Amino acid sequence: MLNSLYIRHQDLKEAAALERRRQYEEARKQRIFNARRRVIGIDATALEHQVKEKQEIEQDALERQRKFEEEQRRQNRFVQQKNREQQLLRHQLDNEVNRFRALYQRPEQSRDFDLFDPDGLKKSLPARMGDDDPRLSVSGAQIFDGEDLTEQDRKRIQKQQQRSWLEQQIRDKRQAEQDRIAAEKFLEQALEAREQKVRRLAAEERNIRHKIQENVDQYNRQLRQQQEYERQQKKQEEEEDNMAEIYNNLTSDMLTENPEVAVSNLGPNRIIPYAYKGMSEAELEQIRIGQMQQKEELERRRQEEQNNKEAWDQLASDFDRTVVLKDRELNCRRHQLAEQIRRENVQLSDEQQRKLSHLDQVVYQNRPTMAYFEQFNTTSR
Repeated sequence: MLNSLYIRHQDLKEAAALERRRQYEEARKQRIFNARRRVIGIDATALEHQVKEKQEIEQDALERQRKFEEEQRRQNRFVQQKNREQQLLRHQLDNEVNRFRALYQRPEQSRDFDLFDPDGLKKSLPARMGDDDPRLSVSGAQIFDGEDLTEQDRKRIQKQQQRSWLEQQIRDKRQAEQDRIAAEKFLEQALEAREQKVRRLAAEERNIRHKIQENVDQYNRQLRQQQEYERQQKKQEEEEDNMAEIYNNLTSDMLTENPEVAVSNLGPNRIIPYAYKGMSEAELEQIRIGQMQQKEELERRRQEEQNNKEAWDQLASDFDRTVVLKDRELNCRRHQLAEQIRRENVQLSDEQQRKLSHLDQVVYQNRPTMAYFEQFNTTSR
């Protein structure tokens, strides 16, 4: 978003700079092409204006570079802060996992811990404690079927063991549910903190955009004031030029009726435009003679064009007649071809009819009738 806004701001500044250069160029043209104000030498004002404009462009470039570097540093700080927060969150999650394992997943809490207990041999009992030892096997020839004297104690111990296992499962399930709820709560808190941070960053971005828009508006106001000032200056200069021109016309020989005033010193056929009052009768007569000659030349050209047009029309008529004859010839050939195809089709149809008649009368003479088919399935055999 910031990049797009920055690009848009750059486009506005470039458009304003182009418009400013165009106006300066128009003003310079008026100064140069105006014979009353033009002087021989260098346009010092234009040069100073160009130097000032170049300095402004360099300052704008430095300001853009500074803002870009500042925004880059801010983005780098934001990324570093995010990385530190992620590392801290990962460290906290690892600590929680290790704490849970230390409290609820210790090796001695496992059901089959006795299989890989390193102190199992130290804790185990001797192979035989007596004749009524419940650990004696059948192959030991100590306890036989029907002599289970410790059945009640054994069942009671088994029930207690099953009850303890069931209680342990219930506790494990409750603890797992509590851990899941705690993890979900922690995740919700982390997401909420993240949303708050995103909202804060969005607010900061809106503030920056608002500041940029204020700067653009201020620049536009300054540019509009500058344009208004230049327009007033231009209007004042035009009024002064008009007043000077009116005064010069009133005080010169322009309003006199003397034709000698229009004669130029550069030659007998040269005149002064602003003092010229019209042509003489001889000049008008020469113009009328020239117009008559041009009229005759134009009439001759029209006659030549008419002759060329008639020739082209005759050529087009001959070409159309040739096309009509060719079309007639093609239609005649097409009719002949169609007649030939029709005769061939009639011949093929007659030949096919002869073949069908030969098949019906010679090849397939003994065709089965309906009586042949009706004799089947009429009895049970």
